[in-house]
Amino acid sequence: MGLALSEIKEKGWHALVKELGYAGATKFMLLYEQGEGNYVQNRRDILKDITLEKIKEDILRNK
Repeated sequence: MGLALSEIKEKGWHALVKELGYAGATKFMLLYEQGEGNYVQNRRDILKDITLEKIKEDILRNK
């Protein structure tokens, strides 16, 4: 597309306002906030004890 980040941001905002109005666009933007920490490491820590067998059991149990 070749647009600068500032142009993408501006066009995105205008698209949101067009579809959602100013209030809706603002609410949408508030859904997204800068995260913190290391996402990959956090996921590894959270899922470290999960095995494929455990995932399979959960799927079969929740059919």
